[in-house]
Amino acid sequence: MTEQRNIVVVGGGFAGLPVTHYVMKHIIPALKAKHGNAKYHVYNLNPSSDFYFRIASPRVGTSTTLMPAEKIFGSLTEGYKNYSADEFTLIQGFATGLDTSARKLSYQRSGHQPEELSYHALVVAAGSRTHHPAFSMPTTKEATVDAIKTMNTKVAAAKDIVIVGGGPTSVEVAGEMAEFRNGKPGWFSPAPRKVNITLVTAVNQLLPALSPKIAKIADKKLKDLGVDVVYQTRVTNVSESQDGRTKVLLTKGKELEADLYIPAYGVLPNSTWLPSSLLNDTNYLVTNPQTLRVDAAGPRVYATGDISSASRNIGMDIMDMTPVVMVNLKRDLLSYNPAAPTAPAPGKDRIFTPKANLSMVVPIGTGGGVAGIMGWSAPSWLVWLAKGRDYLVGMGLKPALVGDSVKKDYKWKVGEAIV
Repeated sequence: MTEQRNIVVVGGGFAGLPVTHYVMKHIIPALKAKHGNAKYHVYNLNPSSDFYFRIASPRVGTSTTLMPAEKIFGSLTEGYKNYSADEFTLIQGFATGLDTSARKLSYQRSGHQPEELSYHALVVAAGSRTHHPAFSMPTTKEATVDAIKTMNTKVAAAKDIVIVGGGPTSVEVAGEMAEFRNGKPGWFSPAPRKVNITLVTAVNQLLPALSPKIAKIADKKLKDLGVDVVYQTRVTNVSESQDGRTKVLLTKGKELEADLYIPAYGVLPNSTWLPSSLLNDTNYLVTNPQTLRVDAAGPRVYATGDISSASRNIGMDIMDMTPVVMVNLKRDLLSYNPAAPTAPAPGKDRIFTPKANLSMVVPIGTGGGVAGIMGWSAPSWLVWLAKGRDYLVGMGLKPALVGDSVKKDYKWKVGEAIV
């Protein structure tokens, strides 16, 4: 009797998409050639049947007149259309639990009873969610579009906007909203201030991952657009007043009032469905920082992207983690022996090594922005050319959907190959 071996990928975002495509394009053909006595099936579980190109959310969240919301969503079904139903299934549903002893994933589709799916191999790429629902898609496309529309309405009417955070999302959001409401600055004068926008950050510079020199340029660009930046200050309380405005209490007792309050700091891992024994104290999935295996979950279980404790929640890490997860998973699957199901693959694992010099491109409005690329500062015009025109939608969304980044197989390095 042919043995059924399911390969399950949880997540259909920037981390889950390349994993699913690589498994279908390269691992399944290799397994069919080596283990013809087993039947393999790949499942991709995601809360939405759409992919959200969240990179562009600062512009779309500001106004869909700047960029229509439809432009930053793509159909996962369309992206996976070339795969046979005999080998691949997209499940639109929420992961609800994981039994590592029985090697079963629990999930639920809308309007259905809870279901279970056994796995031979599992890759957790469930990602993260932002504090404001317009900047990520932890549930459905409809919920995200509603959040975008609500933000658009508030941006258009607001007299006071408070944004909290000092990273790229907060800086991009502040720049987009300031230019949309105040207009562009002149050659020698700042933009006329039609709305008060305050950016509050707990640290002493914007974009802490970049140099102080680049941070000062970002500060100047925001001020020219009419944004006040408050440094080394934290929010201690947020409450709604009777007139519908938001009161934002800061350290040292200072208080701001806003028609629109935007928490744009950090992310939260989508890990509530995972056993607490697999999570660290900040609820990230504990991952071997070298092999990217989830060692405590048993053999052939991996984590990649924002949900992994090995990630710094940056796109560069996703790109560097993908080949490590895929090569090691391929090794595990090709060397699998039913007589010794927990035996490790012989030879060398591929090792994840995060890049020391981070690259970051941050548009500030439509006229340019700031960037640090492998330790070097990039000019404002290059920021516009590389990202500021359309936040990479034109060159990034469709390739991500169809798996262009993993069209080629990752070649074995010395000691990795499984014959």
